[in-house]
Amino acid sequence: MTIKVLDCTLRDGGYINEWRFSNEHIKTIITSLEESNVDIIECGYLDDQKGTNEDSTLFSNLDTVDKILVDTNNFIQKVVMINLGDYNVKNLLPKNQTRIDGIRLAFHKDKLKEALIISKTIIDLGYQLYFQPMITKNYQDIEFLSMIEEVNKYNPYAFYIVDSFGSMTLEEFNKYLILANHNLNNTIALGYHSHNNMQLAFSNAVGMCTSTIKRGLIIDSSIYGIGRGAGNLNTELIFDYLNKTFDKKYDTLPLLEIIDKFLNSMMKKTPWGFSPAQFLSASFNCHPNYATYLINKNTNHIVGIQKILEKLPNKIKSSFDKEFIKKLYVDSILEEKTSLKGKFNLDINKKVLLLASGKSVNENLEMIISKIDDKNYITISLNHISKFNTDFCFFTNQKRFDEFSPKIDISKTIITNNIFSELNITSVLDFKSLAYTNNNLTTNVAILALNHLMSLGFKEVEIAGLDGYKSSLDNYNYDETSFIADKKALLEENELLKGALEYIQHYIKIDFVTPSIYENDMTLRIIGIIPARYKSSRFEGKPLCLIKEIPMIKRTYTQAKKSKLLNKLVVATDSDIIKEYCESENIPVVMTSEDCLTGTDRIAQVSQSEHYDLYVNIQGDEPVIDPIGIDEVVEEFKKYRDKYIAYNLYKIIEDETEVNSDTIIKVIVNENNELMYMSRLGTPYNKTNKKVKYKKQVCVYGFTKEALKVFSSRNKTLNEQFEDIEILRFLDMGYKVKMRETFVDSIAVDVPEDIKKVELFLEKNGLK
Repeated sequence: MTIKVLDCTLRDGGYINEWRFSNEHIKTIITSLEESNVDIIECGYLDDQKGTNEDSTLFSNLDTVDKILVDTNNFIQKVVMINLGDYNVKNLLPKNQTRIDGIRLAFHKDKLKEALIISKTIIDLGYQLYFQPMITKNYQDIEFLSMIEEVNKYNPYAFYIVDSFGSMTLEEFNKYLILANHNLNNTIALGYHSHNNMQLAFSNAVGMCTSTIKRGLIIDSSIYGIGRGAGNLNTELIFDYLNKTFDKKYDTLPLLEIIDKFLNSMMKKTPWGFSPAQFLSASFNCHPNYATYLINKNTNHIVGIQKILEKLPNKIKSSFDKEFIKKLYVDSILEEKTSLKGKFNLDINKKVLLLASGKSVNENLEMIISKIDDKNYITISLNHISKFNTDFCFFTNQKRFDEFSPKIDISKTIITNNIFSELNITSVLDFKSLAYTNNNLTTNVAILALNHLMSLGFKEVEIAGLDGYKSSLDNYNYDETSFIADKKALLEENELLKGALEYIQHYIKIDFVTPSIYENDMTLRIIGIIPARYKSSRFEGKPLCLIKEIPMIKRTYTQAKKSKLLNKLVVATDSDIIKEYCESENIPVVMTSEDCLTGTDRIAQVSQSEHYDLYVNIQGDEPVIDPIGIDEVVEEFKKYRDKYIAYNLYKIIEDETEVNSDTIIKVIVNENNELMYMSRLGTPYNKTNKKVKYKKQVCVYGFTKEALKVFSSRNKTLNEQFEDIEILRFLDMGYKVKMRETFVDSIAVDVPEDIKKVELFLEKNGLK
């Protein structure tokens, strides 16, 4: 009996980092394995569909492998694996044209006939063939013996027992050893590839080594046991055992250095090794992804996961069927465990703050406390009991509910009926009616809370702590021990939540009051508002004055409608006459109070019922307004968002008579195009002999909702009163306003005489 160790770090380890090993790292690992005196090195996968030519062990062809193997030890065998179907063996070079010694052919039971045909091709090309039927336990004894009979006809280099799910007991393993040993041709080596779900890889390997088998044996392993899920047999451990028991001369030190250099950091980023998911998959003899999928949902206890796995039919256990396990999961999560009870009605006239469990809550304590202390707010903790005294706690997750149930106040607690509870909870809502968004099931508690608020008629909600799932242990604002570690699962959850939020935002305005990864992905909602007052002191009925037989308000609306970035455009008025006209022309109109002193006050009033991210003030007395100016304000907001409270435009003055005109508002900005001051005087004063480029305001404003709240919170400030310029109120109160230079201009109709200017402009430009 000869025993060889085949190290598959570069292939099985690829499941951890998607085979993204740099060429330098590949060479370093191969060199270390050679220094350790390992017998066979598996370099990676051959895959002509997904393989690459650089920095990967998922190779597109053998030429790529050969480039890496230059200057390596020719006395140590090098092999690659082909998953049947991933590489056309007709493209294989003959063995004498490559540095690769052997091909490992892996396949499922239903592909046995095809695998035998391909095996002949590989052998005919001169390669050592490693015949690897995956999930050996899927073969009944008679099937296993029948396969060996066929394999003997081709006389491969090695035949493998493969414990794909890491569930093979020593008794089962010995059975396959005996069957294979007694029936394989004597020249065929017997290999063992194990996964370590039940920590049996080492004991089975020892059992193989101490058996009475008189043929070549090959034991697969990987450095640090690196591999998908539970990982593999550790190369350093089997080396140490073989050195002590069979007087082998393996050197473990180079492997320990690889662990120190590379694998420790990989382990921290994407852990492998024993876990409940791997144990469950092994105990049910099913693909590990089934248990991993359920555990990554993080909604069920292990007992619940076990009940779902029990429902897997045998025919699909060996290969992962995501749609099937998804259906089982959905069925389980929709199962009613507590009867519906009570209602969760809220005062629609109050603001709502949803408090999720993200870390950003700890970084914004003062702001959150101020909202919780504000009697105008209803505060709701989501799937946890927060450190704040919120009005309610809303639970939709069994694990989270059980975690916090000893501390809950049942009078303030609401759950969904997918949660089992023996407590006398006053409100139990229907999970199924809240969990579907745009026909997609979303179990995230924030989505269910938003759906319930929408059903109550709320149009706006604030959310804190909905940071987004991150691949770290530090996701929560409290000490949480149960979390999702799988990066792909986290990404899927983020995408699912993002899609649900994007859909919901069309029905309810969502304000993220703490940083969230979803905020930038949300579609910003922009509304244009045209304030229109009938009782003007200088020009009564101005919005309806005729300009070439068309009322001015219609001309302004028609021009503004050409903007590419507005989601909605409305007229805001206090006049029944203007309202009736707009309705006759199918122009959306919103009635406001006669008490509004300014156009901005009118827009602020509209914002109470229309919930958007930006409110663009479009002057109703500018019938030839250029829609480019509107879009420029919106573009600036999309770039900077809430960094600034308001947005405005300026243009370089070309007509020098405008510099000292008190009807033209001059603008002073800093080097970042932030507003420093506006004045009706010719500012800045010029004490040099350089020519000043004076700037004038272009009256298209963009206001955030916060800006409108601030504006309405107090009366006119001193500078605003002196200059009669509304936007100065923000500067006087210490807020920043972002300006942008524009090259568009407009004509304002302040008095009846200005109508002629507009008509001349229309004629000059051939417009009606």
